[in-house]
Amino acid sequence: MNSNACIFCKRGKRKCSRERPACGNCARLGKNCAYIEDNTETRFATGRLLDRLKLAPLPFANSSVFVDNTSHETLQQSAVDLALQTFGSLDNLQTIATEFFTGTHQRISALSRLRFNHNLQALASRPRADFAALCLSILLMQQMPAGKTSTMQSPLYFNVKDLIGRLEAADGLSLDLLHCRVLVAFYELGHALHTAAYISIAVCARSARALGLHRKAWRHVDAASDRLLMEEQKRIWWTIINMERFVSLTNGDALFMMQDPERTDALPIEDLIWAESSRPADLERLIAAPPALDTPFNITVGQLARECQIFHLVGRVVRHVFDPTPDPAFNAEEAAQLERTLIAYLPLLANEELKIGKYCGAFGACNSALFALYEYLLQHGMEDATERQRILESIEKTSLRAITFAEAAYQDREGDYTPDTYSPYLSYSLCQSAIVQYRLWKQHGDLSHKRHLDSLRSILLEITKRWKVAWQYLEIIDNLQGSWPPLMIPLQGYFIGVEVL
Repeated sequence: MNSNACIFCKRGKRKCSRERPACGNCARLGKNCAYIEDNTETRFATGRLLDRLKLAPLPFANSSVFVDNTSHETLQQSAVDLALQTFGSLDNLQTIATEFFTGTHQRISALSRLRFNHNLQALASRPRADFAALCLSILLMQQMPAGKTSTMQSPLYFNVKDLIGRLEAADGLSLDLLHCRVLVAFYELGHALHTAAYISIAVCARSARALGLHRKAWRHVDAASDRLLMEEQKRIWWTIINMERFVSLTNGDALFMMQDPERTDALPIEDLIWAESSRPADLERLIAAPPALDTPFNITVGQLARECQIFHLVGRVVRHVFDPTPDPAFNAEEAAQLERTLIAYLPLLANEELKIGKYCGAFGACNSALFALYEYLLQHGMEDATERQRILESIEKTSLRAITFAEAAYQDREGDYTPDTYSPYLSYSLCQSAIVQYRLWKQHGDLSHKRHLDSLRSILLEITKRWKVAWQYLEIIDNLQGSWPPLMIPLQGYFIGVEVL
């Protein structure tokens, strides 16, 4: 086999037909070649974490994961051995987990730190394969792109996905394996692995239903309930809904695997307390009296709870745009209602973000939903010149609000917002705002729009430190042509609901 064969071809024992940078098999499959040495181009959330901890090279970087499935006991032990061999020691594992919970976990806060730490302490005496896979998934989440050309389809990425599938096949589903799938899907979503994320999130939804989470046991928490477990299940259920609504928006897909929540459904409790409490008693009172989906927007709730409220609206926008009803009067009324509600949230999200740094993901999703709604209205039956002008002005206002927010929150403030706490949901709306400024610049020649475009570009460049997808948004901005490029960006190259657009 060619010594320059890429990972895909080595794993499939195929011959590469070309030298780097591309091989025939990957070209046929529509993949970018990824090479073992490319893994050195990625870094970790606190700056080459593996080097700093002096961990050994990943033991399975050149081959498939080996986990002995001959019996339940050997399965558990071999998976734990694999994790410990990767991390080098329990101390290293604890260090990486601590940095995950104080950083990336702020943007995907479903996992219980209390339960994780309890299981970590028992890892040697009571080995569990699903928990070992969760530790490796956390390590994967700490990977960050080192530059535009670095690949996030690293050996660790492939082997974590492989390990999850093997454990599910051999030992069945568990909450920890669902956490693994959610972390991998979020990783794919943030690192421009669009098709993989689209599929992974659907698998998360099916896995959650297979575990019975759709029955929402947390709606009936009583004195005998394991309240921490109920809250964790609720948080992971909502996290999957939020990811699906975002991916549906960017793919133009109105078919949801996750059912719509009800107005009275309980939201997650305050994230900071969830992440930092060291005693279950500190959480139980909050878990027993959580906010609901229909909590008024002027009442402060946690970051994940606010994202749930916004992504519920995003889902309604997705259906309105990509699967409208045949009733024009109803559609017009619904569009007006959605616009009013989304606009009402934006000042609140921006103000609370600047005060306490919570709602950037919700703010970005809210903006993106408005852009989608406005773009759809412009393209469908907008014969009233006055209304068309109002929508154009509203698009400009939405873009300017996003610029003001992004400049205040993220420009030259890395001390307040370290890269590992950036949300991948925000960068999509910044790219859309940049497209609006490009349109205005081309139409009016006003250099203020060009300055706004450059400002958004510099902020997206900052976000590339954490999420590879930001490089893709920058590439879109740098290749804008014509006077009216679309605001809805089909990142996979197509919209599933293209016939509606």
